[in-house]
Amino acid sequence: MKRLAGGAVAAAGLVAAAALAAGGDSAPRAAEATPARATAAVERRDLVDRETLAGTLGYADPGTLAAGADGTLTGLREPGSVVTRGHSLYAIDGHAAAFLLYGGLPVWRDFEPGMTDGEDVRQLERNLRALGHDPGAVDDDWDADTTAAVMRFQSARELDENGSLARGEIVFRRGPTRMGEPKAAVGDQTSPGRPLAETASTERRVTVMLDARRQRLARRGDRVDVELPSGRTVRGRVAEVGKVATKLEEEVVIEVTITLAGRAGDLDQAPVDVEFAVERREDVLAVPVKALLARQGGGYALELTDGRLVNVEPGLYADDMVEVTGDLREGQRVVTAQ
Repeated sequence: MKRLAGGAVAAAGLVAAAALAAGGDSAPRAAEATPARATAAVERRDLVDRETLAGTLGYADPGTLAAGADGTLTGLREPGSVVTRGHSLYAIDGHAAAFLLYGGLPVWRDFEPGMTDGEDVRQLERNLRALGHDPGAVDDDWDADTTAAVMRFQSARELDENGSLARGEIVFRRGPTRMGEPKAAVGDQTSPGRPLAETASTERRVTVMLDARRQRLARRGDRVDVELPSGRTVRGRVAEVGKVATKLEEEVVIEVTITLAGRAGDLDQAPVDVEFAVERREDVLAVPVKALLARQGGGYALELTDGRLVNVEPGLYADDMVEVTGDLREGQRVVTAQ
């Protein structure tokens, strides 16, 4: 194409000379100026080839809230509401129940004076102190200070001040709890273990069901980009790669869990796109793909702004850029297609 354009300019010059020799009484039009060519700099950068997979945006630590006692359900938190330490999750027979405390151990026995030592006692005392009810030394032992702290906790919540907490009166979860879809309605009869509502933490998570044959695409700790339903992109990191494959429709998949570094809004179970790094090149020379010239007989070259052609070997293609090796240096400018 360049040679054709140059020949056209030369031909125009010959026509003009012929007109002057023939004694034409009007000057020929000046030849149109050759348009400036597009150029780009040779960059030193990282290149990442990515693949986009579908994911689901939700909340971490999903679970089911179960009733702890017999009675009539008279109150249940609204879906989407967040319950923090010291507040109740539901009410039975008109009384608040299931006060939320933070901890990794579940309530597996009643708390009362004289109970045997245990890490669950320490967990309870840690919460009592955080709520302003000093239990004395925070340890595995239930003593008189623990009983006094429990009674202050009960008094603040208009509970029977008996110094004991039965299963169902308190619930341990790792942190603030977000209420999900209800499993029961106000007015229903409850019994220990009956599901009342779905719950989760307030931390956002993305789940990708990955074809088990492509497990090496996701490794724990890998960084990913997540495009939210709003169109905004946030950074994420692979937190867990499932070790057990399950069948989903016609595919065998593993579950990949991703944590997010930025705000993701309030949508639950929303579809998102997740970009995984398939291949990565660090600190390489790269140019726009449209700067590559295919050479006759095979191979590629780049045209420098002075017209010289430099043979190059293409490497990784990513983000409309291509890794190149050859007689080049960072900052040189090369000609690109318009």
